[in-house]
Amino acid sequence: MPDLRRIALDDTHAVLVGELPASLVPDRPAFDALWSIHPAAFHEIKMHGRPVKTPRWQQAYGADYRYTGNTNRALPLTPAMHPWLRWAREHFDPTLNGLLLNWYDGTADHYIGKHRDSEINRVEGSPIVTLSFGDVRMFRMRPWRAQGFVDVPATDGSVIVIPWDTNRAFTHEVPASKKTQGRRISVTIRAFHE
Repeated sequence: MPDLRRIALDDTHAVLVGELPASLVPDRPAFDALWSIHPAAFHEIKMHGRPVKTPRWQQAYGADYRYTGNTNRALPLTPAMHPWLRWAREHFDPTLNGLLLNWYDGTADHYIGKHRDSEINRVEGSPIVTLSFGDVRMFRMRPWRAQGFVDVPATDGSVIVIPWDTNRAFTHEVPASKKTQGRRISVTIRAFHE
C-alpha cells in the first residue's frame, strides 16, 4: 500500500491522499503528449433536463461512464495509461478498469462543479482513485446537503482516493480559480461491471 494520509471529513468519512511513484508522473514532454489528445469539443451533459457543455474537456478510456443522462463512450487505453491502471489495481482494488480524463485549462477558467460520482454500473464498494498532473488545483469536498467544505490540494503527481461511502455522503469539485492559470489533467479510475 502506498504511503497515504487520511483526511477526516467528519466523524465517519475521509479521503486518502498521497503521491504517485515518481516513475508514474509524466515529465513535461509526456504531459504535453497527454494534453494533445484532449477532445476537440466539450462533452455534453444534462442538467435539470437541459443539455449543457462541460467547462473542460473529458474522455473515458477502457470502460464507458454513464452519468447525468449521458454515456461517455470509452476509447481504448493508450500505452501511457496502462501503468496507472496497474498501479491502482495493485494498491486499491483489482476490479478497477475505467479511466476518465479531464483536461483543465486555467486560462479558460475550466472547472468541475460539485457533484457525487454516478454509481450506474459501478462495482459496489469500489473507490474512486484520482491522479492529478500539472498545475495545482483545489479538490473541494462538501457534505451532501449540509454546510462547510474541506479543500485538498491536488498537486502534480498527487493521488486522492474517495471511498464508496464517502462519495455517497460528500460532493467533490474543482472550483475555477483566478490564481491558477496553468494546465491540469486529472485521471479518475473507477471499477465498472463488464
